Amino acid sequence: MQRHLPTLPVRKNPMAGIALIEALVALLIMAFGMLALVGLQGNLRRSADLSKQRGEAVRLAQKEIESLRAYSVLTHADPDNPVAGVLAYTDISPLANANAGDPSSNAVFTLTRAVTPWAQAQSQQTAVRVRVGWLDRAGDAQFVQVDSIVSRADPGLSAALTIAPASLTVHRPAGREPSIPISAHDLGDGISVFVPTSTATVAWVFNNLTGVIQGKCTVTAGTQSSALSATDVAACSNNTWGYLLSGFVRFSFSSPPDANQPSGVALTLDAGLVKGNEPDAPDHECYDNSAQVAPALGTVVSYFCIVYPSIALPRLWSGRLLLDGIELAATDPKPRKICRYTADYDGNGSISNAEHPLDYVKVSGALTRQNFLVINASETCPVGHAINPAAGYFSNTATVLHQPDQP
Repeated sequence: MQRHLPTLPVRKNPMAGIALIEALVALLIMAFGMLALVGLQGNLRRSADLSKQRGEAVRLAQKEIESLRAYSVLTHADPDNPVAGVLAYTDISPLANANAGDPSSNAVFTLTRAVTPWAQAQSQQTAVRVRVGWLDRAGDAQFVQVDSIVSRADPGLSAALTIAPASLTVHRPAGREPSIPISAHDLGDGISVFVPTSTATVAWVFNNLTGVIQGKCTVTAGTQSSALSATDVAACSNNTWGYLLSGFVRFSFSSPPDANQPSGVALTLDAGLVKGNEPDAPDHECYDNSAQVAPALGTVVSYFCIVYPSIALPRLWSGRLLLDGIELAATDPKPRKICRYTADYDGNGSISNAEHPLDYVKVSGALTRQNFLVINASETCPVGHAINPAAGYFSNTATVLHQPDQP
Protein backbone atom coordinates (compact mmCIF):
# COMPACT_ATOMS: atom_id res chain seq x y z
CA MET A 1 0.00 0.00 0.00
CA GLN A 2 1.55 3.18 -1.23
CA ARG A 3 1.32 6.31 0.70
CA HIS A 4 1.26 9.63 -1.18
CA LEU A 5 2.83 12.58 0.45
CA PRO A 6 1.08 15.84 -0.13
CA THR A 7 2.70 18.11 -2.79
CA LEU A 8 3.97 21.34 -1.30
CA PRO A 9 3.84 24.55 -3.38
CA VAL A 10 7.23 25.80 -4.80
CA ARG A 11 8.19 29.15 -3.32
CA LYS A 12 10.19 31.52 -5.75
CA ASN A 13 13.44 33.27 -4.53
CA PRO A 14 12.86 37.07 -4.68
CA MET A 15 16.64 37.71 -5.20
CA ALA A 16 16.89 35.57 -8.29
CA GLY A 17 18.27 37.59 -11.39
CA ILE A 18 19.60 40.53 -9.38
CA ALA A 19 23.20 39.66 -10.19
CA LEU A 20 22.44 39.62 -13.91
CA ILE A 21 20.77 43.02 -13.72
CA GLU A 22 23.73 44.42 -11.79
CA ALA A 23 26.09 43.07 -14.43
CA LEU A 24 24.06 44.65 -17.19
CA VAL A 25 23.96 48.02 -15.40
CA ALA A 26 27.72 47.88 -14.79
CA LEU A 27 28.27 47.05 -18.45
CA LEU A 28 26.09 49.99 -19.45
CA ILE A 29 27.96 52.37 -17.14
CA MET A 30 31.28 51.10 -18.44
CA ALA A 31 30.09 51.58 -22.03
CA PHE A 32 29.17 55.20 -21.30
CA GLY A 33 32.53 55.67 -19.61
CA MET A 34 34.38 54.23 -22.58
CA LEU A 35 32.44 56.49 -24.92
CA ALA A 36 33.38 59.47 -22.73
CA LEU A 37 37.03 58.40 -22.78
CA VAL A 38 36.95 58.11 -26.54
CA GLY A 39 35.53 61.63 -26.78
CA LEU A 40 38.07 62.90 -24.25
CA GLN A 41 40.89 61.32 -26.20
CA GLY A 42 39.67 63.01 -29.36
CA ASN A 43 39.44 66.37 -27.60
CA LEU A 44 42.92 65.91 -26.14
CA ARG A 45 44.36 65.16 -29.56
CA ARG A 46 42.58 68.15 -31.08
CA SER A 47 43.75 70.41 -28.25
CA ALA A 48 47.31 69.16 -28.60
CA ASP A 49 47.21 69.80 -32.33
CA LEU A 50 45.70 73.24 -31.82
CA SER A 51 48.33 74.11 -29.23
CA LYS A 52 51.09 73.03 -31.58
CA GLN A 53 49.58 74.91 -34.49
CA ARG A 54 49.03 78.05 -32.41
CA GLY A 55 52.66 77.92 -31.29
CA GLU A 56 53.81 77.68 -34.91
CA ALA A 57 51.53 80.56 -35.87
CA VAL A 58 52.89 82.78 -33.08
CA ARG A 59 56.44 81.93 -34.12
CA LEU A 60 55.69 82.83 -37.75
CA ALA A 61 54.11 86.14 -36.75
CA GLN A 62 56.97 87.08 -34.43
CA LYS A 63 59.53 86.09 -37.05
CA GLU A 64 57.80 88.32 -39.59
CA ILE A 65 57.80 91.31 -37.19
CA GLU A 66 61.48 90.86 -36.28
CA SER A 67 62.49 90.47 -39.93
CA LEU A 68 60.86 93.86 -40.64
CA ARG A 69 62.81 95.46 -37.81
CA ALA A 70 66.05 94.09 -39.27
CA TYR A 71 66.16 96.53 -42.21
CA SER A 72 69.72 97.68 -42.98
CA VAL A 73 69.04 100.93 -44.88
CA LEU A 74 66.24 103.49 -44.85
CA THR A 75 65.85 103.43 -48.61
CA HIS A 76 67.60 101.83 -51.57
CA ALA A 77 70.15 103.95 -53.41
CA ASP A 78 68.41 102.90 -56.63
CA PRO A 79 64.79 102.01 -55.77
CA ASP A 80 64.20 100.67 -59.28
CA ASN A 81 67.09 98.20 -58.91
CA PRO A 82 67.33 97.30 -55.20
CA VAL A 83 70.29 95.23 -54.05
CA ALA A 84 69.32 91.61 -53.55
CA GLY A 85 69.15 90.57 -49.92
CA VAL A 86 69.10 94.16 -48.62
CA LEU A 87 65.93 95.16 -46.77
CA ALA A 88 65.08 98.86 -46.60
CA TYR A 89 62.59 100.60 -44.33
CA THR A 90 60.65 101.61 -47.44
CA ASP A 91 60.23 97.90 -48.30
CA ILE A 92 57.80 97.46 -45.39
CA SER A 93 54.51 97.06 -47.26
CA PRO A 94 51.35 94.90 -47.23
CA LEU A 95 51.85 91.21 -47.96
CA ALA A 96 49.81 88.03 -48.44
CA ASN A 97 51.49 84.61 -48.30
CA ALA A 98 49.19 81.62 -48.72
CA ASN A 99 51.77 79.03 -47.64
CA ALA A 100 53.90 80.61 -44.95
CA GLY A 101 54.54 77.64 -42.67
CA ASP A 102 56.73 74.57 -42.70
CA PRO A 103 55.65 72.14 -45.48
CA SER A 104 56.03 69.25 -43.03
CA SER A 105 53.58 70.80 -40.57
CA ASN A 106 50.11 69.30 -40.05
CA ALA A 107 48.46 72.59 -41.07
CA VAL A 108 48.73 75.08 -43.91
CA PHE A 109 49.31 78.62 -42.64
CA THR A 110 48.34 81.81 -44.44
CA LEU A 111 50.21 84.98 -43.43
CA THR A 112 48.90 88.46 -44.21
CA ARG A 113 50.60 91.74 -43.32
CA ALA A 114 48.85 95.10 -43.06
CA VAL A 115 50.97 98.27 -42.92
CA THR A 116 49.73 101.70 -41.86
CA PRO A 117 51.82 104.88 -41.23
CA TRP A 118 51.32 105.95 -37.64
CA ALA A 119 49.87 109.45 -37.80
CA GLN A 120 50.77 110.30 -34.21
CA ALA A 121 54.47 109.87 -35.03
CA GLN A 122 54.42 112.11 -38.12
CA SER A 123 55.05 109.05 -40.34
CA GLN A 124 58.35 108.27 -38.59
CA GLN A 125 56.83 105.02 -37.35
CA THR A 126 54.76 102.37 -39.08
CA ALA A 127 52.01 100.27 -37.54
CA VAL A 128 52.27 96.64 -38.65
CA ARG A 129 49.60 93.96 -38.15
CA VAL A 130 50.55 90.36 -38.93
CA ARG A 131 47.78 87.77 -39.04
CA VAL A 132 48.46 84.03 -39.40
CA GLY A 133 45.44 81.83 -40.12
CA TRP A 134 44.85 78.09 -40.60
CA LEU A 135 42.23 75.30 -40.38
CA ASP A 136 42.44 72.99 -37.37
CA ARG A 137 41.75 69.21 -37.24
CA ALA A 138 38.00 69.78 -37.14
CA GLY A 139 38.09 72.18 -40.08
CA ASP A 140 37.42 75.23 -37.94
CA ALA A 141 39.18 78.48 -38.87
CA GLN A 142 41.82 79.65 -36.38
CA PHE A 143 44.13 82.67 -36.38
CA VAL A 144 46.81 84.50 -34.40
CA GLN A 145 47.25 88.26 -34.75
CA VAL A 146 50.27 90.34 -33.66
CA ASP A 147 50.34 94.16 -33.72
CA SER A 148 53.56 96.13 -33.46
CA ILE A 149 55.24 99.43 -34.33
CA VAL A 150 58.39 99.63 -36.51
CA SER A 151 60.31 102.89 -36.04
CA ARG A 152 62.08 104.72 -38.83
CA ALA A 153 65.51 104.83 -37.19
CA ASP A 154 68.66 104.81 -39.28
CA PRO A 155 70.53 101.52 -38.69
CA GLY A 156 73.73 103.54 -38.33
CA LEU A 157 72.41 104.75 -34.97
CA SER A 158 73.18 101.32 -33.57
CA ALA A 159 76.68 102.71 -33.03
CA ALA A 160 75.13 104.85 -30.29
CA LEU A 161 75.26 101.74 -28.10
CA THR A 162 79.00 102.34 -27.77
CA ILE A 163 78.48 105.85 -26.40
CA ALA A 164 78.71 106.28 -22.64
CA PRO A 165 75.25 106.86 -21.11
CA ALA A 166 74.46 110.33 -19.89
CA SER A 167 74.12 109.05 -16.32
CA LEU A 168 77.88 108.67 -15.96
CA THR A 169 79.78 111.24 -13.92
CA VAL A 170 81.56 112.50 -17.06
CA HIS A 171 79.88 115.78 -18.00
CA ARG A 172 79.57 116.75 -21.64
CA PRO A 173 79.26 120.31 -22.98
CA ALA A 174 75.65 121.40 -22.40
CA GLY A 175 74.86 117.72 -21.81
CA ARG A 176 75.28 116.96 -25.53
CA GLU A 177 77.73 115.19 -27.81
CA PRO A 178 80.88 117.39 -27.76
CA SER A 179 80.99 117.97 -31.53
CA ILE A 180 77.68 119.87 -31.53
CA PRO A 181 78.41 123.63 -31.83
CA ILE A 182 78.00 125.33 -28.49
CA SER A 183 75.69 127.93 -30.07
CA ALA A 184 73.25 125.24 -31.24
CA HIS A 185 69.86 125.67 -29.57
CA ASP A 186 68.84 122.69 -27.43
CA LEU A 187 65.14 122.00 -28.06
CA GLY A 188 64.85 119.83 -24.95
CA ASP A 189 63.67 116.63 -26.64
CA GLY A 190 67.00 115.04 -27.54
CA ILE A 191 67.75 117.32 -30.49
CA SER A 192 69.40 120.69 -31.08
CA VAL A 193 69.07 123.09 -34.01
CA PHE A 194 71.90 125.11 -35.51
CA VAL A 195 72.07 127.78 -38.24
CA PRO A 196 75.67 127.71 -39.64
CA THR A 197 76.05 131.45 -40.41
CA SER A 198 74.01 134.62 -40.20
CA THR A 199 73.36 134.53 -43.96
CA ALA A 200 72.64 130.81 -44.27
CA THR A 201 69.15 129.72 -45.28
CA VAL A 202 69.44 126.27 -43.73
CA ALA A 203 69.24 124.94 -40.21
CA TRP A 204 70.67 121.60 -39.13
CA VAL A 205 69.02 119.36 -36.54
CA PHE A 206 71.52 117.44 -34.39
CA ASN A 207 70.93 114.29 -32.39
CA ASN A 208 72.19 115.29 -28.93
CA LEU A 209 73.39 111.78 -28.14
CA THR A 210 75.32 110.92 -31.31
CA GLY A 211 76.12 114.32 -32.82
CA VAL A 212 74.71 113.14 -36.17
CA ILE A 213 72.90 115.76 -38.27
CA GLN A 214 69.55 114.06 -38.74
CA GLY A 215 67.55 116.95 -40.18
CA LYS A 216 67.92 119.81 -42.64
CA CYS A 217 65.41 122.67 -42.65
CA THR A 218 65.01 125.75 -44.81
CA VAL A 219 64.94 129.04 -42.88
CA THR A 220 64.99 132.72 -43.71
CA ALA A 221 68.43 134.30 -43.97
CA GLY A 222 69.31 135.98 -40.69
CA THR A 223 67.40 133.50 -38.53
CA GLN A 224 69.11 132.83 -35.21
CA SER A 225 69.39 129.29 -33.86
CA SER A 226 67.86 130.44 -30.58
CA ALA A 227 64.75 131.69 -32.41
CA LEU A 228 63.80 128.22 -33.66
CA SER A 229 61.52 125.88 -31.73
CA ALA A 230 60.66 122.21 -31.91
CA THR A 231 57.57 123.11 -33.92
CA ASP A 232 59.69 124.90 -36.52
CA VAL A 233 61.79 121.77 -37.20
CA ALA A 234 59.12 119.09 -36.67
CA ALA A 235 58.70 118.46 -40.40
CA CYS A 236 62.43 118.20 -41.15
CA SER A 237 63.95 116.56 -38.09
CA ASN A 238 64.44 113.14 -39.71
CA ASN A 239 65.00 113.84 -43.39
CA THR A 240 68.77 113.47 -43.76
CA TRP A 241 71.92 111.93 -42.32
CA GLY A 242 75.23 113.79 -42.19
CA TYR A 243 78.40 114.37 -40.21
CA LEU A 244 79.68 117.77 -39.14
CA LEU A 245 83.08 118.99 -40.37
CA SER A 246 84.10 122.33 -38.84
CA GLY A 247 87.01 124.49 -37.81
CA PHE A 248 88.59 127.94 -37.94
CA VAL A 249 90.80 129.75 -40.41
CA ARG A 250 93.30 132.30 -39.07
CA PHE A 251 95.72 134.59 -40.86
CA SER A 252 99.30 135.70 -40.22
CA PHE A 253 101.03 137.88 -42.81
CA SER A 254 104.01 138.82 -40.65
CA SER A 255 107.52 137.56 -41.34
CA PRO A 256 107.95 135.01 -39.94
CA PRO A 257 104.29 134.06 -39.54
CA ASP A 258 103.02 133.46 -36.02
CA ALA A 259 101.09 130.22 -35.48
CA ASN A 260 100.64 130.90 -31.75
CA GLN A 261 98.82 134.23 -31.89
CA PRO A 262 97.99 134.98 -35.54
CA SER A 263 96.44 138.40 -35.92
CA GLY A 264 96.24 138.99 -39.67
CA VAL A 265 93.08 140.44 -41.18
CA ALA A 266 90.76 137.76 -42.59
CA LEU A 267 90.31 137.09 -46.30
CA THR A 268 87.12 135.89 -47.97
CA LEU A 269 87.17 132.20 -48.85
CA ASP A 270 85.12 129.11 -49.59
CA ALA A 271 85.60 125.65 -48.06
CA GLY A 272 84.89 122.46 -49.97
CA LEU A 273 85.79 118.80 -50.29
CA VAL A 274 87.58 117.18 -53.23
CA LYS A 275 88.31 113.53 -53.83
CA GLY A 276 91.92 113.46 -52.57
CA ASN A 277 93.24 109.91 -52.90
CA GLU A 278 89.74 108.43 -53.02
CA PRO A 279 87.75 107.83 -56.23
CA ASP A 280 84.97 110.31 -55.39
CA ALA A 281 84.42 113.27 -53.12
CA PRO A 282 81.38 112.93 -50.83
CA ASP A 283 78.34 115.12 -51.23
CA HIS A 284 78.60 118.06 -48.87
CA GLU A 285 77.56 121.64 -48.16
CA CYS A 286 79.90 124.16 -46.54
CA TYR A 287 79.19 127.57 -45.00
CA ASP A 288 81.60 130.18 -43.63
CA ASN A 289 81.30 133.69 -42.21
CA SER A 290 84.24 135.24 -44.10
CA ALA A 291 81.90 137.56 -46.03
CA GLN A 292 80.92 139.16 -42.74
CA VAL A 293 84.28 138.90 -40.92
CA ALA A 294 86.61 140.24 -43.66
CA PRO A 295 84.89 143.60 -44.23
CA ALA A 296 84.84 144.15 -40.47
CA LEU A 297 88.63 143.52 -40.32
CA GLY A 298 88.12 140.41 -38.24
CA THR A 299 90.91 137.87 -37.78
CA VAL A 300 89.10 134.52 -37.48
CA VAL A 301 86.81 132.83 -40.00
CA SER A 302 84.69 129.88 -38.90
CA TYR A 303 83.37 127.27 -41.31
CA PHE A 304 80.84 124.47 -40.98
CA CYS A 305 80.22 121.62 -43.44
CA ILE A 306 77.65 118.86 -43.52
CA VAL A 307 79.15 115.78 -45.18
CA TYR A 308 76.86 113.00 -46.42
CA PRO A 309 78.52 109.59 -45.95
CA SER A 310 77.75 106.46 -47.94
CA ILE A 311 74.37 104.84 -47.30
CA ALA A 312 76.04 101.45 -46.90
CA LEU A 313 76.95 100.41 -43.37
CA PRO A 314 79.16 101.47 -41.78
CA ARG A 315 78.46 105.05 -42.94
CA LEU A 316 81.83 106.44 -44.03
CA TRP A 317 83.27 109.19 -46.21
CA SER A 318 86.73 110.06 -47.52
CA GLY A 319 88.16 113.14 -49.20
CA ARG A 320 90.30 116.27 -48.86
CA LEU A 321 89.18 119.65 -47.53
CA LEU A 322 90.46 122.65 -49.49
CA LEU A 323 89.99 126.39 -49.13
CA ASP A 324 89.03 128.19 -52.32
CA GLY A 325 88.89 131.88 -53.17
CA ILE A 326 92.37 132.67 -51.80
CA GLU A 327 95.12 133.72 -54.21
CA LEU A 328 97.64 130.87 -54.32
CA ALA A 329 99.31 131.23 -57.72
CA ALA A 330 102.71 132.92 -57.94
CA THR A 331 101.30 135.27 -60.58
CA ASP A 332 98.59 136.61 -58.24
CA PRO A 333 99.09 140.15 -56.85
CA LYS A 334 99.35 138.84 -53.29
CA PRO A 335 99.99 135.09 -53.42
CA ARG A 336 99.27 133.17 -50.25
CA LYS A 337 99.97 129.76 -48.80
CA ILE A 338 97.62 127.68 -46.65
CA CYS A 339 98.92 125.65 -43.72
CA ARG A 340 96.92 123.30 -41.53
CA TYR A 341 97.23 122.84 -37.80
CA THR A 342 98.11 119.19 -37.32
CA ALA A 343 100.25 116.92 -35.15
CA ASP A 344 100.24 113.49 -33.52
CA TYR A 345 98.26 114.78 -30.56
CA ASP A 346 97.58 111.37 -29.00
CA GLY A 347 101.16 110.11 -29.53
CA ASN A 348 100.19 106.89 -31.33
CA GLY A 349 102.66 107.46 -34.17
CA SER A 350 100.14 108.40 -36.87
CA ILE A 351 97.86 111.26 -37.88
CA SER A 352 94.24 110.22 -37.45
CA ASN A 353 91.24 111.89 -39.05
CA ALA A 354 90.64 113.94 -35.90
CA GLU A 355 94.25 115.22 -36.05
CA HIS A 356 93.67 116.91 -39.43
CA PRO A 357 95.50 114.87 -42.10
CA LEU A 358 95.89 115.93 -45.72
CA ASP A 359 93.30 113.34 -46.77
CA TYR A 360 90.47 112.09 -44.60
CA VAL A 361 89.99 108.34 -44.93
CA LYS A 362 86.87 106.44 -43.83
CA VAL A 363 85.52 109.11 -41.51
CA SER A 364 82.77 107.68 -39.28
CA GLY A 365 81.74 110.69 -37.20
CA ALA A 366 81.93 114.43 -36.69
CA LEU A 367 85.26 116.25 -37.03
CA THR A 368 85.82 119.58 -35.30
CA ARG A 369 88.81 121.90 -34.79
CA GLN A 370 90.09 121.23 -38.31
CA ASN A 371 91.96 124.55 -38.34
CA PHE A 372 93.99 126.38 -40.98
CA LEU A 373 96.54 129.21 -41.07
CA VAL A 374 96.89 131.47 -44.14
CA ILE A 375 100.33 133.04 -44.65
CA ASN A 376 102.23 134.81 -47.42
CA ALA A 377 103.47 132.50 -50.19
CA SER A 378 107.08 133.55 -49.57
CA GLU A 379 106.98 132.23 -46.01
CA THR A 380 107.27 128.73 -44.57
CA CYS A 381 104.53 127.13 -42.50
CA PRO A 382 105.53 127.71 -38.85
CA VAL A 383 106.51 124.65 -36.82
CA GLY A 384 104.77 126.05 -33.74
CA HIS A 385 105.16 124.15 -30.50
CA ALA A 386 103.75 121.20 -28.59
CA ILE A 387 101.73 121.50 -25.39
CA ASN A 388 103.95 122.60 -22.52
CA PRO A 389 102.03 124.01 -19.54
CA ALA A 390 105.28 124.86 -17.75
CA ALA A 391 106.15 127.23 -20.59
CA GLY A 392 102.60 128.52 -20.87
CA TYR A 393 101.71 126.51 -23.98
CA PHE A 394 98.29 124.94 -23.56
CA SER A 395 97.66 124.00 -27.18
CA ASN A 396 99.66 122.42 -29.98
CA THR A 397 100.29 125.02 -32.71
CA ALA A 398 102.36 122.94 -35.14
CA THR A 399 101.45 123.49 -38.82
CA VAL A 400 102.37 121.91 -42.14
CA LEU A 401 101.79 122.92 -45.77
CA HIS A 402 98.29 122.14 -47.04
CA GLN A 403 97.84 124.25 -50.18
CA PRO A 404 99.38 124.25 -52.72
CA ASP A 405 98.92 120.49 -52.33
CA GLN A 406 101.66 118.42 -50.84
CA PRO A 407 103.37 116.08 -53.31
